[in-house]
Formats: sequence, structure tokens, C-alpha cells
Amino acid sequence: MHVLRAKTVAESHAETTRMARRLFVSPPAQRMVLPILAFSLMESFLLVYPSLDGGRVLLGAVAIALPAYIAGLATVPVAERLGGRMYFRRSFLLVFVGLMMVGAVEVVTVTGLTVYAIATGERYTTQTFRIDRVAILGYGAVLWIREVILSATSNSKYVRSLPAASLHPLLGLVGIALFFRSGPWDIVLDLAVFILFFLSAVTYADIAKRPLMRSFGADGLKLLRSTLDQYSEQEEAGIKELEAFFDSISVRARVRVGGVAFRGPKGIKALFLAPTVHPGPMGFVSGSDLPSKVARGLASLTPNVLVAHGPTTHDENPATSGEVEKVSEAVRGMVASATFGPKVGRASRASFGRASALAQAFGDVVLIVASFAPNPTDDIDSATGHAAVQEARLAGAGDAVFVDAHNCHEPGVGLTLFGSERSHEIIEAAKAATQAALKAPKDRIRVGYAARRGFATPDQGIGARGIDALVVETGGQRTAYVLFDGNNMVPGIRDAIRARVAGLVQESEAMTTDNHSVNLTMDGFNAVGAALDQETILTQAEGAVREAIANLEDAEAAAFAVEIPNFRIFGPQSASRLTTSINSTMAVLRPALYVTLSGAIALGALVIVLF
Repeated sequence: MHVLRAKTVAESHAETTRMARRLFVSPPAQRMVLPILAFSLMESFLLVYPSLDGGRVLLGAVAIALPAYIAGLATVPVAERLGGRMYFRRSFLLVFVGLMMVGAVEVVTVTGLTVYAIATGERYTTQTFRIDRVAILGYGAVLWIREVILSATSNSKYVRSLPAASLHPLLGLVGIALFFRSGPWDIVLDLAVFILFFLSAVTYADIAKRPLMRSFGADGLKLLRSTLDQYSEQEEAGIKELEAFFDSISVRARVRVGGVAFRGPKGIKALFLAPTVHPGPMGFVSGSDLPSKVARGLASLTPNVLVAHGPTTHDENPATSGEVEKVSEAVRGMVASATFGPKVGRASRASFGRASALAQAFGDVVLIVASFAPNPTDDIDSATGHAAVQEARLAGAGDAVFVDAHNCHEPGVGLTLFGSERSHEIIEAAKAATQAALKAPKDRIRVGYAARRGFATPDQGIGARGIDALVVETGGQRTAYVLFDGNNMVPGIRDAIRARVAGLVQESEAMTTDNHSVNLTMDGFNAVGAALDQETILTQAEGAVREAIANLEDAEAAAFAVEIPNFRIFGPQSASRLTTSINSTMAVLRPALYVTLSGAIALGALVIVLF
């Protein structure tokens, strides 16, 4: 007997992420001009069928195409005038989709009548069957589509989206009325059909709103509009709307920021940071693009800021971009009061089970970089990171800075949660590496930094910060910390990078920032190596390490850790609740579509037949 297995949290999250694959960018408005004309000619032919009157077909095409073009141009100002958001490319695509619906209704009807005429031997004409009634039914479906789409992408208030939604069907009604010389009663009947379709569209939109409304008290369609804007226009207004929602569900927390500051002859040479703040949820909203936001806040100290991934999940996403500024402020304060020293221990690596950890002692504070590569994983949670820090303290460290290398991932692979086997493995690996690092002899250090920017785009998995390379030389050992501004790595890339730089340094680790600005790819999975070819990745990484080595100079180091109070984050289980609500919405949309749209068509046809 087949047993249905429930989806894991990771599989549900991956399913939600894959929804982005259904998104696309609307083509330019001018590319829709000819397709609209072609469909207008086809639909006009179906209106006069079985007649082959070319002049009447051309006249009918004008009656269909002219309202479509006018609607394509007028929808944008009407929608924006009523507080919506619309673009000409989206408007013309919507008009074309509407004509496809009208054409589909006509094709089905004419095909059915033709088959009936052949089967019975009874010839039908436009006098025996009023095909214009069917066209009105098609325009009713156009109103349904436009109301649903404009409610989701322009203005979630139905009454305010109605004027723009009704432009095409009402203008189409005028064209059909003139073409067939309809009377006043016909027009009243047509308007009654439109009301049925409008009410059906409102019902469908209400169904789409319900899961998020129940879970968070938020308008799901309004959030959808702002989310779609992140994938297309990335306007400031959409970012503010999303951040206002995230702020409304946020909770206050204490988040930890650890790091190492390197000071050279000319001041702060580089900062290596690991905040327990997650760089999500997407695009440039809230904590997304965290490395660039933090680096901008520290630009007066140094432009060389590496913002690695701390132990954190989507539950620790900052509620707003303003919260991210607190990270820069805290680091600035710690660097100002930090005690720098010239001696640093050699880096040591240890493994336990599937986990490995690279540790290096800066005074009595140990920097720990943990990885499961080549075993795919996602985020290491903050509880696991906290436990690893506690073990480091018990091993003799004054404190520890824990980094999730975040460098090996496949879709559907889950988080490393405290209490799991993987969590135990990473804690034990960190403990062993810390013990080795504390025993390693300390010596004076030289530090080199280099960066590679602009060699790839976010669509190729690389964010604005590109690659940062930090090389720490002490006691004859060079250790390279190579940080990619991306969201994880495909399996094998991390190991290939370490192998590529093995001839330049004695120890290394390749990491990613988990920057979610690279996720606006309409694919959902855009890890380093998923879109960008491996040779480019390896060449750029090697080049950055070589430049950092060439840039080596005497330096002092100071490690630090600080907790930021009253930091607003999404909160425990918020990411899971969002995923569940979105998946619930998607689960009901398809059956609701069939019921509401087919019901409106059936009722509309009944009204036409009876009256």
C-alpha cells in the first residue's frame, strides 16, 4: 500500500521558493501591438463566420482592436490615479491575455455549432445564432481576469481596481454593440453579465487573501503586489510596504555580532564580521543585501568589510533596513574600544562526523568557521552557534566568533537545528578546532586584503560585494578567508576553490554571505555555481587571494563580540508560518479558479439564454 509522506519543513520552503519560476517579465508594450491586431482579425472572422465577407471582417477587427489599444494605453493612468501601480508593458500584456480569452470562448462556440450543423445537416448563420452574445460572455471573462490580476498587482481594494479592470471589457462592449447594432436591452443584459463576473472575481480574490489574513491579519494581495515589484521594478514604495508588514509581525530580540578588526600602519585595514542577523528575506527588503548595507555604515572606518554568515535563520531577518544600521553602530563602538595585539595563533582544522571547523585564536578570542561541505546543508541556527561558543569558552577561550561558512547547498535540504545530529557534529568539530587553535603557538601577523567586484551579476549568483579575500599570515602559515557575496554554493565549488588556492596558502575556507539580493532570478535557487561557470569562479577567487598576498603588511588584530538589545527581527517560527500560509494559498487557488470562473461563465450563459 502506498503511504503518503508529509513534506518536511525544508521541502515546503523549497516548494515556496520554486514559485518564483512561474514569474516572468512582461514584454515591451510595442511587441504586443501586432499580436493584438492578429487576434482581433481572427476573432472578427469568428464573429461573421460562416460568412466570408472581407470588409465586414476588417470592420469587426477595428471594433475589437481599437478598444484593446485604448485600454492598453488608458489602464496605466486610470490605475495610478486611483492609487494603484501599473506599467504599460503589463497593461498591454493584460489586454492581449484578455483577447486570448475572448478568442477561446468564440473558438469553442463556433466549433461546437459547426459540429452540430454537420451532424444535423442544419446550416447555421449569424441570424440563427447571435455570436455577439458569446463575445460578451468572453468579455465578461476578461473582466474577471483583469479584476483578479489588478487586485493582486495594482490595487488590492476591489472598488479602486474596478475602473481600470473594466476599461477593456466596457470598451469591447461598445465595439460589439456598434458592430452588431445592439439595442438598449442588449446592453443592460450585457452589464448584468459583467456584474456576475465581477462578483465572482471578488470571491476568488477573497479566497486568495484568507490564509495570510488569518495568520498575520495582513492583506495577502497587497503583499503580493509589493513582492512582485521586487522582481520587476524594485521601487522604494514596495520595499516600504513590505518592511511595514514585517515590522508589524516582528519581535524584540538580543542579537550577537562578533568579528575581528585588523589595524595596519594607516588605520583599520579590514573588518571580518559575523552577525547573528540573517540577510533576508529577498531582494533589498529588510536584511537583504546585508553585506552592502553594513559596509556602507562602516565606510568611514574602512571600505574593506567582510560580512560573513553568522549562525542564524530566516527567523532572525531584520524587520526593516533601519534595524541593520544598528549592526554598523555596534561594530563601530566595539572597534573604537578594542585592544589590538600583534600576535595571532596559527589556524587549525578539526572534523567530527560530517562537519569540519577551521579555528584561529586572536588573543583569547577564537574565530571559528564551520562547514558541512561537501554535504549539502542550509543555515545553522543561532542555538547551535551559541552552543559552539559555549563549548569554546569551556575549552579555555575567553570568547568565540562563530561563522557558518554556508558553502554547500541543494534545494530541499533543511536547516541545522539545535538538538539534531548535524548540530551535535558541528558543535563537536568547533570544540576540537578551538582546542587545537588555543594550543597553537602565536606569532606576529601580516594581513592582506583584496576584492573582486563587477565580474558577475546578481542573476549569476554574485551580489554587489563580489568576492572579498582576507589573508592572515602568522608563524610561516598563510590562511585565506574567501568570502563570496552570494547565497550558498552548489556542491563541489567550495572544495574546488580550496584546491585552487592550495599552492598559495597553507589553509583556507570559502564562504558565502547568504545575500538574498541574488534571489530575484525567478528561479528560486541561485547558489554560487548554479548560473556562473566554475572556471570564472575559480579564476576570480584565485586572483583575489593572489592580490591579498601581494598586499600583505604588518598588522595588529582585535577580536570582539557584542550583543545588540531591542533588535527587531521576524521572530520564532515566523518564516515557517509565512511559508505555510503561502503554500496554503497556492493549494486553494487552482480549485477556486475552476469553481469561480466556470461558475461565472455558466451563470452568464444562463442569463443570456433566459433573457
